[in-house]
Amino acid sequence: MPPNTPIFLLGLAVGTGLLLVGLLLGYWLGRRGNSSAATVDKQQFLSFLRNLSQWTSEFSGDVSRYQMQLASLNDRANSSNPPPREEVVDLLHQIMQANRQLQERLDSAEEKLESQTDQISNYLTEARTDGLTGLFNRRAFDRATDELFKDWQRKSQPFSLGLIDIDHFKNINDTYGHPAGDAVLRHIAGTLQTELREAVCVARYGGEEFALLTLASVEDAAAALDHLRQAVNKIEVQHEEQTISVTLSAGVSKIEPEDKIGTLVRRADEALYAAKLGGRNRVYLHDGQLCRLVTKLLPMQDARAAQALADKASPLETEEALRKQAKLEERLRRIVEDETHRMIER
Repeated sequence: MPPNTPIFLLGLAVGTGLLLVGLLLGYWLGRRGNSSAATVDKQQFLSFLRNLSQWTSEFSGDVSRYQMQLASLNDRANSSNPPPREEVVDLLHQIMQANRQLQERLDSAEEKLESQTDQISNYLTEARTDGLTGLFNRRAFDRATDELFKDWQRKSQPFSLGLIDIDHFKNINDTYGHPAGDAVLRHIAGTLQTELREAVCVARYGGEEFALLTLASVEDAAAALDHLRQAVNKIEVQHEEQTISVTLSAGVSKIEPEDKIGTLVRRADEALYAAKLGGRNRVYLHDGQLCRLVTKLLPMQDARAAQALADKASPLETEEALRKQAKLEERLRRIVEDETHRMIER
């Protein structure tokens, strides 16, 4: 082996490494930039990528030039006129200096990339989450619903949608103030995250209403919501030395053949409305034809509560309550009949 061959091989390895690192970094950053440019300042990000591309090209050119010089040195080493040692050392010095410069530029690029990545992450988080509760917002929920609906159309992957509403939330705001209402919303959101961990998406749907998407069957989804309801019954929200009790009502429905997203949401909303009409603090599911009560009621407790209210109420108040109850029952009956006729016509 000629005496200068190890030097040649070392220089060739360093040069090839520089070239590969530059090309791979440029490709990786290019892919990251393509997926994120819509979220951040496009001009700033594209300028950043152009600089990286320029750096990569410059050092790729340097590597090619050094490889040509190394090849020339190798040819001369195998000839009768080998290159002087000083020339070989100078070339290796240039290669190592270029390597240090590249490392400095790569470190700078990495720092800029980290900054851009954090900015992208912040933008995405703000775009998808509700500022008060930390849950997904309505936009993220609608997007997740669209994705599940596409899977339903392509692969017949069923899913269920639930709507959850805090009972008498207006009274909470009126009685304790809006800061207390916000505290209740945050507390309920935390309970939702704890109790509905298996869900695909849990979101604040609007106001005091929340929404759930899950791949579970409608029966399992309804059972999970009823378990959530019971968990909420056991908690008390503390706010400024005041104790606030909260209950939930919920309705759930599953995707059906020939469904559209609006149809699915409407059935879940009808189930929620049935829960409200039925007395609140309960869960109904819509089976595609009718709204069915899921919550197991305790007749004796309900009867005692009704009797206690009746004992406290005046005759006029009792008569008014009966009229309201009759109106609620009539509206519920109409919902059931309309849905039954719609299903028959289909």
